[in-house]
Amino acid sequence: MTYEQLLRDASKKALEKDKEIEAVKLLLMELSHQDPHEFYLNLKNEVDETFKIDFINKLNQYILQDIPVQHLIGHAYFYGHAFDVSKDVLIPRSETERLVEEVLYLYDTYFDQKEVLVLDLGTGSGCIGITLALEESHMKVSISDISLDALKIASKNKDKLKADVSIIHSDLFKNINQKFDIIVSNPPYIPDEEALENIVKKEPDVALFGGQLGVDFYEKILKDIKPFLKENSLIAFEHGYMQKDVIRGFAQKHLKEATIVQKKDLQQKDRFTFIGFGDVLK
Repeated sequence: MTYEQLLRDASKKALEKDKEIEAVKLLLMELSHQDPHEFYLNLKNEVDETFKIDFINKLNQYILQDIPVQHLIGHAYFYGHAFDVSKDVLIPRSETERLVEEVLYLYDTYFDQKEVLVLDLGTGSGCIGITLALEESHMKVSISDISLDALKIASKNKDKLKADVSIIHSDLFKNINQKFDIIVSNPPYIPDEEALENIVKKEPDVALFGGQLGVDFYEKILKDIKPFLKENSLIAFEHGYMQKDVIRGFAQKHLKEATIVQKKDLQQKDRFTFIGFGDVLK
C-alpha cells in the first residue's frame, strides 16, 4: 500500500465519522517524519507494514476515541515552531497566532525597539510568550501559570526552542512581583455550560472554562492588573467573539484612564482587546 492509498482510505473513514481530513493528513505526514514537500513527492511510495499498523492504530484513536491528533503526535505547530502539547495544556490555535502578530506590531509602533518586560499570564504550553521571545530579542519575557503540569510542558518548550524566558508558578498575579511594559493573556473563555465537541473535552477544563459567561478571568485580571503595569504599557487579550462588549465594560470600570482598541480575527469575528496606558494606543 502507498501513502496515497493509505491517505485515501483514512480520509474516507474520517468523513464517515465527521472528522477533519486535514487532521488525518497531518497525522500521516508527522508519523512519516516528512515535511510537506517530501510527503507530497513520496505519495506513490510504499509504506511498510509496521508503519501502517501504527498509523491505523493512532487514526482509530482520533476517529473513534476523539483523541486530538496533536496529542497523538505530541506537538502542535504555532508560528512555525513545533510546541510540545499534552492533556495538561490547551492546543495552540491559529487565532492566537494573530494575537502574537498584533502584539509584535504594537511593540514596533509604540515601544520603538526599546527593551521591554513582557508577561504571558496563564501561559499553558508557553506558545505566546516563547514565540514573542523568539521573534523579538528586545522582549524580556516571563511566562506564568497556576498549573504545575502546564509549566512542565512550557519548560520543555523553552528548552527545546532555546527561548530566553523566565517561568513563574502563579495563580494570576499572586506570585508576580514586578511591573511590565506588556501583559498578554489568553485566559479560559468558554462559558461553563457551553456544549463542547468530544475532542475538545480531551483538553484541560482549567484552560477552557471561564465562568457562567466565560469572562470571569478577564474581570479578575483587569481588577488587579494596575500595580503590575508601567506608565506606558499595553494589555493584550484574546477572547470569545461574543465577549467584546463585556470586556470593554470591565476595562472602562477598572481602568478609567485607559485607551481601548478591539480587533477582529481573520474570520472577521471580534476576538482581541488591546488596552493602552500613557502614550500607548494614543
